[in-house]
Amino acid sequence: MKFLAGSLFLIMFLVSSCHYGEEDTPAANPAFDQALKRAAELSDSGYKTKGLELLIAAHNQAGKLSLANQLDYFAFCNDAYRRNLPDNDKCLAYADSMILTLNASKQGRREKNRYVQAYNMKADALFAKGFYNESYDFYYKARMQARENGDSCSMSKYSYSLGMALYRQQNYLNSANYFTEAFTESSHCDDNFGNFYHRQELLDNIGLCYFKNLRYDRALSYYERDLKYIDSNMSRFDKPASVFIGAQGVVYGNMADVYVAMKNFDTAKSLYKKSIEINLQKGYMNEDALLTQVKLATLFFKTERIAEMNEVLGLIKAELDTIPNKSTALSWNKLMWQYHNRLNDSIEAYRYYLAYNTLNDSALAMNKTLMASDIDGRIRDMERQYEINLLNRNSEHEHIYIIVLTVIAVMALMIIMLVLRNMKKSDENVVMLKRLNNQVNEQKDKLEKAVAQLNQKERDKTRILRSVAHDVMNPISSIIALADILSRDADEYSEETREIIELIKEACKKSLSLSKNIIEAAMDIDEGNMGKEWVDMKKLVANCVELLNFRANAKNQKIRLEITSEDVLAFVNKEKIWRVINNLIANAIKFSYENSEILVSVSLVREIVHIDVKDSGVGISDKNKPYVFDMFTQAKIPGTSGEVPYGLGLSISLQIARAHHGNIWFETEEGKGTIFHFELPKKGMA
Repeated sequence: MKFLAGSLFLIMFLVSSCHYGEEDTPAANPAFDQALKRAAELSDSGYKTKGLELLIAAHNQAGKLSLANQLDYFAFCNDAYRRNLPDNDKCLAYADSMILTLNASKQGRREKNRYVQAYNMKADALFAKGFYNESYDFYYKARMQARENGDSCSMSKYSYSLGMALYRQQNYLNSANYFTEAFTESSHCDDNFGNFYHRQELLDNIGLCYFKNLRYDRALSYYERDLKYIDSNMSRFDKPASVFIGAQGVVYGNMADVYVAMKNFDTAKSLYKKSIEINLQKGYMNEDALLTQVKLATLFFKTERIAEMNEVLGLIKAELDTIPNKSTALSWNKLMWQYHNRLNDSIEAYRYYLAYNTLNDSALAMNKTLMASDIDGRIRDMERQYEINLLNRNSEHEHIYIIVLTVIAVMALMIIMLVLRNMKKSDENVVMLKRLNNQVNEQKDKLEKAVAQLNQKERDKTRILRSVAHDVMNPISSIIALADILSRDADEYSEETREIIELIKEACKKSLSLSKNIIEAAMDIDEGNMGKEWVDMKKLVANCVELLNFRANAKNQKIRLEITSEDVLAFVNKEKIWRVINNLIANAIKFSYENSEILVSVSLVREIVHIDVKDSGVGISDKNKPYVFDMFTQAKIPGTSGEVPYGLGLSISLQIARAHHGNIWFETEEGKGTIFHFELPKKGMA
């Protein structure tokens, strides 16, 4: 995890195209677009300076550029000076130029997402320069613009930035929460390389937070998840392998830190060396390799391997001459001081101690302002200010409403006066109005009686339905028992007779199951008549999957289960929630093709339990979508192997979900499959 630092820098230039009107804004420049693409390729391949120089030259030669070309130029240069060629002053200059260009262009006023990007760029630069309160202001400004745009993706940047600030303040648990929130929000972003790289970095950062919080198992689980995520996306994007392998090298170094803390020094040494071997290559993450070499030297010192420590320190010194890095230089001087102190070379030890102390004082001074800043307080202040502004806007709206209501009242008064005037003119109008009023009252009474009769018929129908289903169960059960008795002497019957007996039993069992469903559908399902308990939802879902695997195997289907690593407990009626999950998975099996996969996932987001069941089956047609949750729905279709549907399961499931203050809904595409989403509050509701 890297943090930026620097000092204030004035805006160096403003492009002349800032003053273009909407009518004379030039079209996109293909040559400049090609130069931008080539600059990105050079930067990804390790030629960071060449890539930036190429784009600056193309910009200087291009003449008038479109607004999009200008904004892309500012964004690329800002990113280059932030990530590859650290210069916080230039980062701030490019961010300000981007904001001014947007403000000056008529076309720019519609580029709301670009404003979010520019505000985040400026916030990053201010944060790196140590102007923390100002940076929070711009992060919050970006967040408000994203909220106004309805842009959930941009909210991820805000959560990420707060996570970085809290990490620097050593508030690791809250930092992990913000990083996790940013990872969830990033799922709304476009599926491109930038979002992939952001998401893998978030997984690594969450692991770092848990490591700092001494939760080693969770840290390792996130690191391993990050490695798998990188590996699964390596072939999806047209980028050099160094980008992906270098990111994995960073993760190996972080995993080694965990093994050092667990005193598994051999594994830690192996991972450090693996990380260094990867990122010392040309075009890889050389600064991370330097940092990892420092960690390896520290491990050698801790394990009394002084000669190997000296060898690594020499390599670090040689690399620091070509890759200056204040953080690495600080750690290197400390190790050199400890090394010479171990050799009893007090003169050299003191020299390196002085160098380390000077660098450390500078680092402490830079962090002092951040450690003293009240991030939560600043955010609360900005939220309060936002609410005040919102109240002011509401007050203006209320003022308008009062005026409108006053006009309506005046008009109503005028109408009443006209009515009274007409009533005075004609007694016949009064008689007619009375007659009409009596007719309305009579119709109202008739409607009330009709509604009461309908409600009574509904109650009678439900009672009869439940009674009939219950009464039908007894003879059906008797038929099953008689069929079982006949089955005992099966050897005495012909094969055709035995098949008929089995068909009778199967038909009775299906009728018995349908009767039970009808009885349950006719019962009121509400929170008051359910006994609740704390239930391990991960275990409950896993049990459902295990029990239903035999059905899936019969159709050569595979049920894949994805469960979050954190505990997922919910206060629910275990039997009824089990029925909902069982019904959703059974439906997925029923309506999925043979040799297909069904994905079942469990997660916990902001105290809400999410259970998703995704299949790649027949999907639901547009005409059937409105009726899926209806009792005895007309949307019934047979399963892919001819399974008979009854049309009750989803109706009952939705009743159970709502009785737990939850919900069930679905996303579907006919012929491609369906995802059913089931969510319920972890602690229920009062």
